[in-house]
Amino acid sequence: MAGKKWNVDELAAFLNRNGKTYKLKVGADGSVELETRDAADHMEAMEAIARIGDMHKEAMVQTLMRDSAPTDARSPAAPTSVAHTTIAAQRSVLAPAAPSAVMLLEKAVTQWVKDIQQSTRGKTLVSKRQALEDFVRTAGADTPVHDCTRVVIGGWVSELRARNLATPTIVNRLSYLRGFLEWAKGKGFVDFPRNDNPASGHATYGAREKRLRKKHGFKPFTDAQLKVLFAPDNLKKIEPEARLGVWMGLFTGARVSEIGQLMLDDFFDVDGIPCLRITDEGDGQSTKNDFSNRVIPVHPEFIKMGLLKRVERLRAEGEKRLFPRVGRRATKAGAATNGKGDWLSKAFGRHLGELLVKPETGKLGFHSFRKTLIQTLQAKGVQAEVRAAYVGHDLDDEHHASYGMDAPKKQVLDAIRLLDFPVTPARDVFA
Repeated sequence: MAGKKWNVDELAAFLNRNGKTYKLKVGADGSVELETRDAADHMEAMEAIARIGDMHKEAMVQTLMRDSAPTDARSPAAPTSVAHTTIAAQRSVLAPAAPSAVMLLEKAVTQWVKDIQQSTRGKTLVSKRQALEDFVRTAGADTPVHDCTRVVIGGWVSELRARNLATPTIVNRLSYLRGFLEWAKGKGFVDFPRNDNPASGHATYGAREKRLRKKHGFKPFTDAQLKVLFAPDNLKKIEPEARLGVWMGLFTGARVSEIGQLMLDDFFDVDGIPCLRITDEGDGQSTKNDFSNRVIPVHPEFIKMGLLKRVERLRAEGEKRLFPRVGRRATKAGAATNGKGDWLSKAFGRHLGELLVKPETGKLGFHSFRKTLIQTLQAKGVQAEVRAAYVGHDLDDEHHASYGMDAPKKQVLDAIRLLDFPVTPARDVFA
């Protein structure tokens, strides 16, 4: 019956198969109690209830609520059972506390997307919106936000697993739903205890899934592949702005959006060392997280290829961005999947597809430069804190994170001088 909404009779038949009996009690206040044998039975029963959707709309449940409501002539009646056998271990599904305002789910999601639009990268915004729209289809557009209980969310997770979605994908979608519910709580549309978000605890991302994701994720480039991609005759086939962006991807390991959004003001000296800044503070700029904001030394190869001369020339011409022509084109075209770097991602994707064979496992893309640089620094024995400072990683440790953000520029510069890729840019090619 996968993918089909159940009614209460179908639920009762499901729960009572193989001789199992349960008791479903509905109170006058709409609370629902389900008695089960053990944790395994409870989980199975919760998934079955989730398939019904909003139980309050069921005629049988409405009758039970009406019959158990107090009247002037009698005291409140005891709830009526679906099954007659009482089982010792009891689990309860309680209606959430009454919110300060009633908001329907579809309308709330639309408002949430608008509220986070300015502070969220285009690609991430698309992912969040699609995840919540998928949840709305399962839970129901007209479902009040305060009815988005663990049971409802658990039903959605079961649907995602039935579609064979990978655990990391499910974990990501649940994180977006958690963020939405926290926002809704702040708006007064739903209430739940602190640190007990209804979207938490439904899926875990274990070591096995992490290994599989690594296996099927982005792969670093080999020396042979780099020689093909950066062969002068091959590079001539892509536009000059994309050529520069590709070189910057290799020697910085920066994300494509971080490179595409660079402003001329992001280039300056720190203690006599030419540096570039990756930030979310400028017009149209954004970063993945706080650790992505960083100031890093300009690699000596960039100076050789004329990058700083290009910066000075564009400043003299009154420009604001490192890639002014494509920057204007991207802005005119509207929000792009990879932000200001969408043009670079597409250009490199075409370049890559024409020159290299798709790997049997994993994938190759602009993000492969990041993998290549990090693994090269690892092989050279560069400390994790210094690597994190250069590429903008969170080491999941307060001491490491603090040290990494404040790593001396001279120390980082000495580390990146160790990069020895088998390709060399021409002198002043981008001046």
